[in-house]
Amino acid sequence: MYKEFETKTSYKYLQEVIKALQEPICILGGWAVFFHVNEKFQKAQGRPYLGSRDIDLGFHLDKNSSIEQMKNSVLAKSLDILQNKLNFKSISFRLLKEIHTETEEELTNSKTIPSHNIFQMYVDPLVDFIPKNFKEVFKFTPADEPLLSFAFENQDYREELEEFNKKLLLPKPELLLATKLNAMPQRDKEHKKTKDICDIFALLWYSGRNVRDLSSNVPQFISKEKINKAIKSITNEDYEKASIQLNHTPEEIKRVIEILK
Repeated sequence: MYKEFETKTSYKYLQEVIKALQEPICILGGWAVFFHVNEKFQKAQGRPYLGSRDIDLGFHLDKNSSIEQMKNSVLAKSLDILQNKLNFKSISFRLLKEIHTETEEELTNSKTIPSHNIFQMYVDPLVDFIPKNFKEVFKFTPADEPLLSFAFENQDYREELEEFNKKLLLPKPELLLATKLNAMPQRDKEHKKTKDICDIFALLWYSGRNVRDLSSNVPQFISKEKINKAIKSITNEDYEKASIQLNHTPEEIKRVIEILK
């Protein structure tokens, strides 16, 4: 699904990002799933769990944050480090770094490089709330994930671990499941939908939690209607593509995911 070069490069820069930012650092998306499931997946299959191409970071902002509070927020400090210390380029609400796929060097001017030799790696900062004057302060409109507020406001919905000598915050598996189920019906790229299916199955099967207990906790974050809509959007072909990545049969993947219904 993703080339090994892409996930290895993303993991390398994930380490750099974590080492550079102020802790605790909230990790979302595919790398959060990786940290939850990799130990048990690797023990069962003798290989690491699927890596991610992008790095998703979560930030808390109070919905009533003032301009001064936003300027002094962890988000503002992190964006400054990512752009001015780690040299990511701001592209709308995303941060981009281009890497040469053969030399593995960072590209500062890619205009003369063939596109197939360029890996575009993104860091995506997500916020739980978008305060009124956000664009005035940051000059872009961010991607938001309101479900993230559960992890920031209640320690019961997050886990803390140390990785690369820094404290990380991960949303608990049931909360990550909710974010994946929420996003999947809107996916416009086939590989992202396949990765969502893989992540949903892996969180259910390899996070070390009882599958039915874990499934029963998801509706506190999103409605059964949304859960069922997401599951209904998965085709037999989707299950087959996920099967290739997971080394589980399409039937088993479908059976486990449908426990969420």
